[in-house]
Amino acid sequence: MTDRVYTNSKPAHVKVKVNGMNVDTMIKIFKRKVKEAGILEEYKKRMEYIKPSKKKSEKRNAAIRRQRKIDSENI
Repeated sequence: MTDRVYTNSKPAHVKVKVNGMNVDTMIKIFKRKVKEAGILEEYKKRMEYIKPSKKKSEKRNAAIRRQRKIDSENI
């Protein structure tokens, strides 16, 4: 089995060292590191294929929403 290499993604190596901590603390640290690395977000994005035109329109709509938010704050 070959590993896929994604050029635009971050490395997905998350390690938690066990230094006499209890399991709950280790899980809490692990969850925080996974969130900071963006692993779950990447996984959710790759759950289904999104057409390039749909990505483009979502990106454009996000820019419009950001601009409207900035304009409403400046009023």
